[in-house]
Amino acid sequence: MIRTVRRTKERQSDESASMREGRTQAERRDEAERRILEAAALIVAEEGFEAITLADAGERAGYSRGLPSHYFGTKNDLLSALAVYIIGSFMARRRASADLSGFEGLIASVKYYFESPPQNTKMVRAFHTVLAGALHTPAIRATVAKVNRDSIAEIVSAIRAGIETGAVRADVDPEVEGALILATLRGSVALWLADPGGTDLDRIGAQFISTLRRRLAR
Repeated sequence: MIRTVRRTKERQSDESASMREGRTQAERRDEAERRILEAAALIVAEEGFEAITLADAGERAGYSRGLPSHYFGTKNDLLSALAVYIIGSFMARRRASADLSGFEGLIASVKYYFESPPQNTKMVRAFHTVLAGALHTPAIRATVAKVNRDSIAEIVSAIRAGIETGAVRADVDPEVEGALILATLRGSVALWLADPGGTDLDRIGAQFISTLRRRLAR
């Protein structure tokens, strides 16, 4: 009788564990993908675009060498996902740092863009490495192009919101300004990554924000 009760309890425990496992399967997959992408970013930042393999990313993340292939498919798919992940993480951190919208939200984003590289150097270096890799890797070019378009669209939306509220001049071309702003941000950070000692991001950022306010503000 005792054994029967024990077996019944064990089965109930197993079933409860299975139910918990079923409820958290998506969460576990999200965590695994995040850890693999973070590991991939470190490898790309430390060793370059060509050095990364799916197997190395899985092993460095603490999983089997075959798991990244199961989740991402190919190396190029992993790198495409990495570009999306890094820019998404950046935007999430920026929004968490200041709950602003419109023109002031844009200024906050620009300020954060200049402040973040010294705090997240490896992730920023990985992102720029993937951006550069798209020049010669057609398989990830479309993803990087979309990341660029989405980034510009975010800036354009903020400028248009500023025009609507009167904070930005009505004769400003949002699309042109969006491209110019993104190009300046990316270029400034690329200069710093290549020569941190010779590139003062704080001064560049402060000057750019001042210029941005004078050029766009009403």
